[in-house]
Amino acid sequence: MYKVMIVDDEPLFRDYLRLKMDWQRHGFRVCCEARDGQEALLEAEKHQPHLALVDINMPFMDGIELAGKLKDRFERIVIVFVSGHNEFEYLQKAVRTGVQDYLLKPFNEVEMLEMLTRVRTKLPGLSREREAEQQAAERGGMAAGQTGQEAADLSSIRDTIVLGLRMKDADILEEVRKAIRQLRGSKWGDEYPDAMMMGLLSLVLTFAGERGFPFHRVWNNDEEKAPYDRLKECGSWDKAEVWLIGLYRRVIQLTEDVKPTKASSLFAAAISYIELHYADENLSAEQVARGVYVDSSYLRRVFRKESGYSIVDHITHIRMKKARILLLEGNRKLADISESVGYADPNYFSKSFKKRFGVTPTEYEQLVKK
Repeated sequence: MYKVMIVDDEPLFRDYLRLKMDWQRHGFRVCCEARDGQEALLEAEKHQPHLALVDINMPFMDGIELAGKLKDRFERIVIVFVSGHNEFEYLQKAVRTGVQDYLLKPFNEVEMLEMLTRVRTKLPGLSREREAEQQAAERGGMAAGQTGQEAADLSSIRDTIVLGLRMKDADILEEVRKAIRQLRGSKWGDEYPDAMMMGLLSLVLTFAGERGFPFHRVWNNDEEKAPYDRLKECGSWDKAEVWLIGLYRRVIQLTEDVKPTKASSLFAAAISYIELHYADENLSAEQVARGVYVDSSYLRRVFRKESGYSIVDHITHIRMKKARILLLEGNRKLADISESVGYADPNYFSKSFKKRFGVTPTEYEQLVKK
């Protein structure tokens, strides 16, 4: 498989790129991530990626400088710029540094796949063994009977799990169960559902590692095998769900057991304030800061440090979660739901919902009713 490196200083966007699509199904895998250009060079030396997705604006070393250094060290690496800047001068510089393509934020999975199709011909040839591996992955993508909509829904669930873990969302266990329910129509052990289950396991283990939880506290003392081997050993969907939910529950408990610091207490207060005021269309980081009696710049730093996300990210997360609950209840006008979750403009709400879940509110209602 082709190896992909993601370079972006925003944790939320790195998660978006990593989780938004099923890389393996298309013959790729994310081998490493980096927060800035300096870290990217070290990761590239270690993992030798074939494709680098690079944000233009980053601290210490911008994407254009990084692209030049990567090309000097790895002649055959394919570089794609990812940026919200659509100025022609950036495109000119990108061409001069040997960048093969460009993605403009925000973009969706279709645009990502179109980009991969364009750059695939520029990627170095793989050995016969690796080509066979890639073809098997592509064949296995939909072999388990997953429709495109089901795959998109799973992707949105993964996004919700990542956010939920970091935001200490109490509904996270139900999101994990929902992801497993989506896979239950497939045969246990088939390639696609197996990869998805490993992804769910990876999410909670990565989170535990980020929080610095010691292995012996996350893992039962009687567990001798590696987590991935233990999951495969379950042998059925029922056993796998019980085991994986138990692991998520232990990690969540560890998060709750951590002795609160001044920063974590402020973070919790900000989350509570957002829960109470998400329906206010004017809710902002400044208003949340006033609500918990601190400077907005200080709260932004605390929120980013505690969760990896911005205050606005969390406001959107809560609004989208509440909107989905209202849609599941049915018999509500879109304008009413939009207003109930803090959006004065129903059209903007629909666009935000589709960006978050991959479908419009109306399409989501229709899917639920089926």
